[in-house]
Amino acid sequence: MSVPRLTPLVLAPIALAAIALASGCRAPEAREPYALSPEMVLLERDAESPVYREHLKGFHVNDLHSELERVKCRGSSASLAAPPGSAEGAQGAAAYREALERRVRIERRFLEAVRAEYARRGAAEGTEASAQVLAAALPAAAAADPSLPIEPILPGSGAERQWPRWRGPGGQGLTAETGLPLRWGPEENIAWWTEVPGRGNSSPVIWEDRIFLTTAFDDGRRRSLVGIRRSDGTLQFVADAPPAPPEGRVMGKNGYASATPVVDGERVVAFFGNSGLAAFDLSGKLLWHRPLEPFDAMHGVGASPAICGELVVLFQEQSDKPSLGIALDRRTGEVRWRIERPKALGWCTALPVRVAGKEQVIHGGSQTIASFDPATGAEIWRSKGPTVEVIPTVVCGHGLVFTSSVRSGPTLAVRPTGSGDITATNIAWRVVRNAPHVPSPVLSGDLLYQVNDTGILSCFEARTGKAAYQKRLSGRFSASPVAGDGKVYFTNEDGDTFVVRDGPEFEVLAQSSLGEPVLASAAVLGGRIFIRTQKRLVAIGK
Repeated sequence: MSVPRLTPLVLAPIALAAIALASGCRAPEAREPYALSPEMVLLERDAESPVYREHLKGFHVNDLHSELERVKCRGSSASLAAPPGSAEGAQGAAAYREALERRVRIERRFLEAVRAEYARRGAAEGTEASAQVLAAALPAAAAADPSLPIEPILPGSGAERQWPRWRGPGGQGLTAETGLPLRWGPEENIAWWTEVPGRGNSSPVIWEDRIFLTTAFDDGRRRSLVGIRRSDGTLQFVADAPPAPPEGRVMGKNGYASATPVVDGERVVAFFGNSGLAAFDLSGKLLWHRPLEPFDAMHGVGASPAICGELVVLFQEQSDKPSLGIALDRRTGEVRWRIERPKALGWCTALPVRVAGKEQVIHGGSQTIASFDPATGAEIWRSKGPTVEVIPTVVCGHGLVFTSSVRSGPTLAVRPTGSGDITATNIAWRVVRNAPHVPSPVLSGDLLYQVNDTGILSCFEARTGKAAYQKRLSGRFSASPVAGDGKVYFTNEDGDTFVVRDGPEFEVLAQSSLGEPVLASAAVLGGRIFIRTQKRLVAIGK
């Protein structure tokens, strides 16, 4: 589907307001009646930046499609409605017209930059199929309920003092550690580094003095759990899972070891794609193995298992076969329930939570975020709104669950209560642009942070969705951010980490580089940050 070229807007304010409602955009909320929104400020900077034009040369074609859609952001020309009474009289009308023309100029200049890159490649303009979902009308926002108690379920006793699963104790990318390192480099502030055998992009998990991650050899024909001593980086073991023919169509950026294991203090459970689910003790001895049918997921598999009470829960979507939802006894590997889900594109890791005392497993899936009863696998509630492809894991707080989907797609805040289809009643807010394709968001205090694949960092007020700021970080991003100690850490695919102050005003406190590619997300424990590069595991700190 071709994106229409922007034409000068001479519509009446009533028509403009109608377009804003249909597109999901919102009028600027700044004190000045016609001040640019944070999204428009960044659009203007990109439109005039030679550096941005160079960045475009490295964009995937689908990223270019998403860039075209950025002109439909909040505060755009299509959503600029004159405040009541401000356009009365010649002076007010002139101010409104000037503000409208400024936005049109920004949007036109920005589209010229993106279309110049299309022309350089000889490529045709287009949009992803999910763009239709982005434009879909959703009900008016429901009220958030900050008093609703919601908390992640930890994988084991004492897990709050470890880094036991994907994105930490609660799967949120949060740490309570203080005194975390601010700067480092290949020969600065590095406690140790060790070569990781094989290849993989799974993130490290930690229990006491042992770090665990997964790896693969021989193009996925051999898959293994790796144990490394946390204190000094000594390789402790490489324990193999039972072999199986590797899944096909695996994207190089994904590979055969992208799922992060989970540890409960007694065992480590890992998902190895076609090699199934396996549990090991903390010394690498195989305890049980659960074979699974061969997967047929575009780009390979990547969802990580989660522990909820006595269960290991895994959701893995597939594009050409029914998607999987399964729960195993964490001690024996016996199947407790299994549900068949629709074919879909997705790699989201399910999040076990407790809402008002009731356990749920929440999964951000294709076109639907849904909650399941961990005891039976039965669906509790579902909400429409995500696009057809979802990778980021949900985060929760302030009585809401936050989910993001597809390149530059929507971010939604959903109240996780009720039953059945809650779309019409429980969506607290929605922002329709600049969500991440791969990195998960992080909720720190009252602020929700997310960086998309092309480096756009957005900071929102979590309760309302109001933009605090939107800025650009350099490089492409796949790793998910970590927040703690008054800082938020964002690491790009080149191994550069931007340390941003945790607060409503944008400030980069430091920028450091490991000089090696990074796709995995960091782990934090004992005052150190642990980052897996393409070849090594690096311990950063004193």
